Amino acid sequence: MRVLAILHRWWGVLFCLFFAMWFASGIVMHFVPFPTRHEQTLPSGMDMSRVTAEQIDYDQWTVAGNFDSDRPLNRIALNDAAGTEIYVSATSGRVVLITTRNERLLNYAGSVAHWLYPAELRHHERAWSWLMWSLSLLAAIGAALGVFLGLVRLGTGPAYRGLQRWHHISGLIVAPFLLSWIFSGFLSMDDGLFGHSDELFLVMHTLDFPPLASHPLLRTGAIVGLCGCGLAFSLTGTVLAWRRVTNRAI
Repeated sequence: MRVLAILHRWWGVLFCLFFAMWFASGIVMHFVPFPTRHEQTLPSGMDMSRVTAEQIDYDQWTVAGNFDSDRPLNRIALNDAAGTEIYVSATSGRVVLITTRNERLLNYAGSVAHWLYPAELRHHERAWSWLMWSLSLLAAIGAALGVFLGLVRLGTGPAYRGLQRWHHISGLIVAPFLLSWIFSGFLSMDDGLFGHSDELFLVMHTLDFPPLASHPLLRTGAIVGLCGCGLAFSLTGTVLAWRRVTNRAI
């Protein structure tokens, strides 16, 4: 049991900040999703005297494989108040994406952070997929280990006090959500290991199931509330793990 406790402590040092980042960015990306490819026409009323354009192969918002048939892309900055940028396919001449400054900025705090999605990493798809698969699997194992230790610790030995007590009790309360949410991140990177991974991901990661699916406000409240609890739990875990490590070092 002592070996498991030590493993959990070091797992906490390594992954609690990841957990905190995943929960915080999950809240952001629920409200501001990552820009997706969508063919459309050029917006009317553009001030052509202010427009600047350049040809690119890919950037942060067009690195995904579903833009491959459009490359190279013409990126047109309207230089307007909203910071609008338009991406035009060089092969079809169609507009395939439009982003705004606020959308891009919020996505750095949302999807880019959540999925470890810097363009230069995501451009190497196999390396990015392996990294995400490995981190999500290790995170799920670490969280399951923490739940196991928390259950074993109930009613045995001296009671936890202060921050340790809060972390212990809240961890057991949010454990079902925490484990399913982290494991769903692993499912999102699954390539055939589990059947119906996409359906399981939607149910577990986005709470897309009745009755929440038909009540958007209730579903949003549940996601934000649970992510907030997970964020607080992760931050206390970081403090406790680091405190134990530094005390041992001293």
